[in-house]
Amino acid sequence: MKKFTISPKVRKWIRFLHRDIGFVMVGLSLVYGISGILLTHMKGKDPSYKVEEIQLTFDKGLTPEEFAQAWQSEPDRPKLNNVGEVRGKYRLMLQGTLGEYDPETGNAQYQVSKKKPIAYWVNRFHYNRVKGWIPMADIFAGSLIFLAISGLFMVKGKHGIAKRGKWYLLIGILIPILYILLGG
Repeated sequence: MKKFTISPKVRKWIRFLHRDIGFVMVGLSLVYGISGILLTHMKGKDPSYKVEEIQLTFDKGLTPEEFAQAWQSEPDRPKLNNVGEVRGKYRLMLQGTLGEYDPETGNAQYQVSKKKPIAYWVNRFHYNRVKGWIPMADIFAGSLIFLAISGLFMVKGKHGIAKRGKWYLLIGILIPILYILLGG
């Protein structure tokens, strides 16, 4: 059986391309890596936004018109677009958010969402929600495939793919397969 070998000239080109493409892909790898961590650990919340719960106290028993007047007395609050009644409470349609006022207790609450700039943008790239980004995402994916395959042939000898490397490759392939088979 003939032993599989790569000529020194081909190996040189693989190393050259692997190195230079790897340098170019560092920025994109950071974008996808950071957003991947953020998205994996969302716990039901969008990691792109910081949500603050605002609690206010008004007089008890206000009518919708009286509540609207009291709300608008403070200019720092979001604009109140509409007040609707649902099961004895007032549903507040605010600019950019929703809120609620309980006429029995006088308590009102609403949420304010603020963008976390870095998390917002890396997640937009990760989800391909930036206009014209799909070709760049495809180039990145193709580059990852190239880097994975070319990396197999960069090391030769006892640490290369023909010897010890094949076992590490097998472990890397088995991890996701076993996870799926074991009900992950």
